[in-house]
Amino acid sequence: MTDRVSEQRTILESELFLEGKRRERRGFIIGTVGLVIAAGGIGAALATLPLKQTEAFVVMVDKDTGMASRIVQVEPATMNEAEAVRKGLLFNYVMDRETYDEHDNEHRMLKVYRMSSLLEKDKLRSLWNPANPNYPPTLYGNSGKVEIKVLSISEISETTATVRFTKTFSQPGEDDRVGKFYATVTYQFQPSTESAVELVWENPLGFVVNNYRVTAESLEEEK
Repeated sequence: MTDRVSEQRTILESELFLEGKRRERRGFIIGTVGLVIAAGGIGAALATLPLKQTEAFVVMVDKDTGMASRIVQVEPATMNEAEAVRKGLLFNYVMDRETYDEHDNEHRMLKVYRMSSLLEKDKLRSLWNPANPNYPPTLYGNSGKVEIKVLSISEISETTATVRFTKTFSQPGEDDRVGKFYATVTYQFQPSTESAVELVWENPLGFVVNNYRVTAESLEEEK
């Protein structure tokens, strides 16, 4: 705060100084030229000053004392780092949404649900309705499993990507069936509105999928 007040005072004093010079030399051409040169010199000097930086920090707040302590410094991500974060989020979303395993279906699908737009939430509710003929437990049964392997992630635009993957359906006593698919995913980042801290930690960047569409490439049996 002291630095900012000092900076503002310096700028104000410079303005007053220049204005005084303008009044003093208003009738003299030579003085006016000198004023322009002086102003240019001040501008050049200001341009050489270091820019003030704003740093963001993650802090932990003690619920009893209200004291905040710094945990880690957050620095701007490079282009490669930002791309890696986006692809990591896309990877996890597709893996969680397409995998089927009765032992953790609920955990995964609730996580996917919270990272989905209203449109995609409606799709998920419809799919996981027992009345739906494509209801996953009806299709795969209690012993069936669907494993996902992501092959590639290609960014089409800043908010759209395609994720190519294979789905392997396995069930005791039957040959595995492998299908190749690609998902077209449109997404955005928006501030989290979750009130529970653990839900904020689950998706700290506010990654939300607006539209999700899967297209089949091929289906074959492994023998």
